[in-house]
Amino acid sequence: MNKILIFLWLSINIQCQTQKVIIPQTDKFFEKFNIENFNKNAVRGMLELQNNGEKSLQDFQSPGYRERNYNSDSFFKTNKFFFNNGNIEKKGVLFNVGSQVGIWYYFDESGKLIKEENTDEGYIFTPEDIVKYCKKNNIELSKGYHESEGYQTSVYKSELNGKKVWKISYLISFNKQEKEVELILDGQTGKVIKREEFPYDSY
Repeated sequence: MNKILIFLWLSINIQCQTQKVIIPQTDKFFEKFNIENFNKNAVRGMLELQNNGEKSLQDFQSPGYRERNYNSDSFFKTNKFFFNNGNIEKKGVLFNVGSQVGIWYYFDESGKLIKEENTDEGYIFTPEDIVKYCKKNNIELSKGYHESEGYQTSVYKSELNGKKVWKISYLISFNKQEKEVELILDGQTGKVIKREEFPYDSY
């Protein structure tokens, strides 16, 4: 009986460790913003929609409109931008707080696809690897929509001395004081290039 319990525990543990990071997908197809519905239902320039754990926020841009889509179980969101006529302008995926990831699609005002940009180009250490790194090192990433709930870990792409890097900023507590940690990871290997701590004042 004990051997069976140990086997089950090991199986569950291995499954959790190897669980795949799910990143939302966008496509290169034309979309149209529902301007009439937005104008009818928006409150102070913002329309909030919810459906099965997904939250969509629509608002004005200058010019045009924007739609942000969050999933309560994902570290990533999709953003869609629309021209004044409602036709899609660009769309793609980002960290909930951070940089673009994957393929972004760009359109002209008539809705014709004019460019596909691989925002992960030059990064062997992938967005999935970043999520796994954060889990392994107890760095909390935000799932879903939490824009108004204080400090959140951010993940941004950057360059350092001509090298592609990731920048992760997060909070730690030490001796009842909070500090902000900034990690710079090599975009090729994921190795820590630089680590700095700064005093953090939430007020």
